Amino acid sequence: MSVDGKSSITLMKTSTEVYSICPYDVNRFIVGTVGDRRHARVIGLNGQESDIHSLTFPNKTYYAGCCHCTYLPSDGVLAVTDYLEDTVQLYQIGPGTSRTVKDDRIKLPEGICGAQGRVFVASRGTDRVVEMTVQGEIVKCHDVRMKEPCTISVTQDGGHMVVADCVGGEDTTIKLFKMDYA
Repeated sequence: MSVDGKSSITLMKTSTEVYSICPYDVNRFIVGTVGDRRHARVIGLNGQESDIHSLTFPNKTYYAGCCHCTYLPSDGVLAVTDYLEDTVQLYQIGPGTSRTVKDDRIKLPEGICGAQGRVFVASRGTDRVVEMTVQGEIVKCHDVRMKEPCTISVTQDGGHMVVADCVGGEDTTIKLFKMDYA
């Protein structure tokens, strides 16, 4: 969809099936793909699609729910979850380097977001949110006291975190947390 200056919303067709989306710059988004060997692509407000040419992704195809991504523009880092491999891949856009984060505290990683040089991963298999640096160092595990956290967002100042679970039905929970870094 696109939104013009008058707040009109227009549906745009793309060739890429998308499962996650985050801002890239003022005119483009990075999207996590479904059924595509390019795990993330760039889509402009005009619907134009392009690859992230500096990155080489593993030769595998993800399906819905198995791969989410987020981009931290101040660090030039694209973070991608791999639900089935229990990993987070950190790509440095530009140089095209990458680092794989595999740790027992990350199981069935689903939702992912970033703020203030940190990456936050909803670890569905441990019922926690894992916080790491953009270099892949795990700095904290947040006990969110909910079963199967799967969707997460953190305010850009890193002061608050919202987490939703995947239980569904009447047991669905959304919680807001104040982040304390004293």
